[in-house]
Amino acid sequence: MHHSVKSFVKNQWPLLLAFFIPCLILSGIYIVQGVYPFGNSSLMTVDLGQQYVDFFSYYRQTFYEDPSSLFYSFSKAIGGDMIGLWAYYLTSPFNLIFLIFPQNQISLAITCLTILKISLTGLSFGWLLKKAFNGDGFILAAFSVSYALMGYTIVNQLNIMWLDGLIFLPLIALGLEKLLFERKGLTYSLFLALALFSNYYIAYMICLFLIAYFLFRLVGMTYSPNLSFKEKLKANFASILLFVWHSILGAGLSAFLLLPTFFSLLESKASYTKLVFDWELAFPFHEMLSKLMIGAFNFDQMPSGYPNIFIGSLALISFVFYFFNHSFPIRERIVGLILIVFFVISMNLKAFNIVWHALQYPIWYPYRFSFVVCFFMILNGFRSFMKKDGIRPIETFFSVILVAIIGINVYQKEYDFIEPSQIILTIVLSLMIIFMLIIKPQKYKWLPFLFFLVTIIEMGTNAQIDLSRLSYVKQDSFSTYQYLLNSDIATIKNEDPGFYRIEKTFSRSKNDSFQANYSSVSHFSSTFEKDIPKFFGHLGLPVGDGFVSYSNGTLLTDSILGIKYYISEQNELYRSLKKETDFTTKLPSIDKVDLKKQPSKKVFNPAFQLSLNQTKPDLRAYLPFHESNKTVIYENPYVLPIIFGSNEDILNVKSVHNQPLQYQESILLSLAGSTNDNSLFVPTEFDTTVYQNVSVTESFQSKSYAKQIINDDASITFQFKPESNDSYYLTLDPDIKEEDVTFYLNGIPFTQYPTYRDVLVLNLAHLNKGDTITFKVALKQNSLTLNYFNLYRLDKTIFSSNVKKLQQNDLIIENQNNTLIQGKITIQPDEQLIFTSIPYSKGWSAKINGVPVETKKALNSLLVIPTKPGTHNITLSYKTPWLKEGVILSMIVIGVLLITHLLQSKVVSNNIYRGEYDE
Repeated sequence: MHHSVKSFVKNQWPLLLAFFIPCLILSGIYIVQGVYPFGNSSLMTVDLGQQYVDFFSYYRQTFYEDPSSLFYSFSKAIGGDMIGLWAYYLTSPFNLIFLIFPQNQISLAITCLTILKISLTGLSFGWLLKKAFNGDGFILAAFSVSYALMGYTIVNQLNIMWLDGLIFLPLIALGLEKLLFERKGLTYSLFLALALFSNYYIAYMICLFLIAYFLFRLVGMTYSPNLSFKEKLKANFASILLFVWHSILGAGLSAFLLLPTFFSLLESKASYTKLVFDWELAFPFHEMLSKLMIGAFNFDQMPSGYPNIFIGSLALISFVFYFFNHSFPIRERIVGLILIVFFVISMNLKAFNIVWHALQYPIWYPYRFSFVVCFFMILNGFRSFMKKDGIRPIETFFSVILVAIIGINVYQKEYDFIEPSQIILTIVLSLMIIFMLIIKPQKYKWLPFLFFLVTIIEMGTNAQIDLSRLSYVKQDSFSTYQYLLNSDIATIKNEDPGFYRIEKTFSRSKNDSFQANYSSVSHFSSTFEKDIPKFFGHLGLPVGDGFVSYSNGTLLTDSILGIKYYISEQNELYRSLKKETDFTTKLPSIDKVDLKKQPSKKVFNPAFQLSLNQTKPDLRAYLPFHESNKTVIYENPYVLPIIFGSNEDILNVKSVHNQPLQYQESILLSLAGSTNDNSLFVPTEFDTTVYQNVSVTESFQSKSYAKQIINDDASITFQFKPESNDSYYLTLDPDIKEEDVTFYLNGIPFTQYPTYRDVLVLNLAHLNKGDTITFKVALKQNSLTLNYFNLYRLDKTIFSSNVKKLQQNDLIIENQNNTLIQGKITIQPDEQLIFTSIPYSKGWSAKINGVPVETKKALNSLLVIPTKPGTHNITLSYKTPWLKEGVILSMIVIGVLLITHLLQSKVVSNNIYRGEYDE
């Protein structure tokens, strides 16, 4: 055993360095930065902290608790297909590491996974160099470390699912070499399929690159002597056919995931695609040189910045010399030059850039495909280094001049992400590499190690600078929030195992429901179905492309969406000694309930503060259910079931532009088949308006306010005195943002989620009869225009009577999980539909009394089932569209690939290509 290990290390030590050096460098940086368990920091920042960590918790839950959520989950907003989300975020085979760690150690699992993936990136590149290009020793390790720790990898390590593409790209390239030289495409097809399976988005970019890379390698092939032009042409044509065939097989192997994902994308991400090509440049080309400097990164480079193309001095200088290296055919170098020019243009010209990003401009993280450019440069830099004995005096002269020009150009521009010391360090290291290339012909035994040492110092320094310029979620804050949320959700589920939704007045992310495994409304992902944010925007909630924040719900939306429990921070605003009087419920009235006390348990951070995203006075209408030292859980007596009988009038309700309360009113009255002529939301006027340092200009539908004294405080205070205990709501212009104003309700800052695109609904009062309510708008800018700024009162009598009627028609659930709902329902004589607050999807099928029935779409988004009065047994089941067809296609392709491989194995290769290092 000892002999075998010793022999393995002796033969494979360059590959071991390619793996362990990135591992040790990253581990050292994390230790210095105090990343948990070495301190109170974490790797969670931006989307890793706001999306992915919650999905990773869901990943564990799917395996350990509820496999049905693999296909559909009610933790995704009000429900949604999960295959698209899995394909984009979770199908990496390396994610199995999350099954080893408990949920409360999910941040530690992320750290381990990040180190593992980046280390494997170095190993896979080293394997390519060893197997295809005779790489060995410290030079193999040096270029592998350059690839593993290149600027793209470091600044995008938070997009952890993208790193799989960096691991598999060298292995796909190795398969391509085998396809060209051995006429065997199994390796190529398998690793291409694995890349598509792990993350189809990054794999799409790899596929585009492979077309160019294949042509580049084909053009550069050296032929056996004494071949005619016709024989060469025939061989090239055969290679092209093999490439196309095995590319199709690679895609076909992953069809079981790609086909249903494609269907999912048509409903979500792909629905935002606009085929508009902008032929403008994003920035002057020379500004891209700034990203060649060590540590050329800061937070502002994430939402919009330059391409991350830092690869280190050894790889970059060697790549430049590639074009002057006569060891390679001139035709290959010309094609290589054309490709690098094309890549550079692609990273600037918006029309090309959008093609690389699947016809959608990226939101944050620009130039996501730049890793293939880095791969191309590092690989050809290695090939050039291996075939270049040294550099001549004239090459040395121009190299030094070029380094100096780049440094001066970057220094003069004064980029906010580059300090002069970074420029100096980059120049010094570049000159060191040039000097070592000068003495390379001497073949000093220590020289390869020196190349390696300079490279790891440079790449490690770059990684340290880049990572130090980001802010991260504190581990104790994350753990405390995780503990508090899990405790509250467990309390609710232990008392009530039914089918309902839960929402909160606070959040850590819009995907908290995945973290704690409960059904809610809020959600954020790149694979979010388009119709749902659109629906919630019409209801007056903050939405955008890919997200919904349920921070502006009303009593009515809480009811219709089945939100049975609401969790709030400890807030006296939501407590009241006044009593609700006109709603029948089995629950005790609000002034008689005794709040249950949470069992005494250690909270990790007593100073922890919840991040609030709404002010919701109408929580006073709900009944206290449970209390902890940080939160209060309220039960909603007005909640409607997620599935219940309704009137068919709901099919005729259309959204009302910029009138969310009128839309909500139409929904409830139509569901109940109500003929009440009175308004549910009654327009109400403010009693008085107090102006401070503002002048007012009125137009037909809006008022404009301007500061009289520019540098002084200015505000408008609206006052009214409710004549009843009903809820009062205010609609707000979507053009008013947090940078324009600050809101105060009764002198206390009014919390509002800051990102929205539709008219919002703000809750100002409930159970405040006779109280003076003030809503202050403090100007941050010199002027302000208020559109759609209207006050409404919710008529509680009409609201509660319609809710009572609909509550009688709920589904008695007998069996339920994420993909199956079975139960019994009684439909009243004046009802013709089974209404659900479940998103409409072709994946849902329905049976009534065992007979399949057609489903319909209501409100352009929700699932409804036509039926007749009476008592019915209903079954709703979900099957992922195109999953079955994808599985069948993948099985067929497996058979075809096996046959192809057997045929290729039996045929004696008469390949005419010569290897790059063949003598």
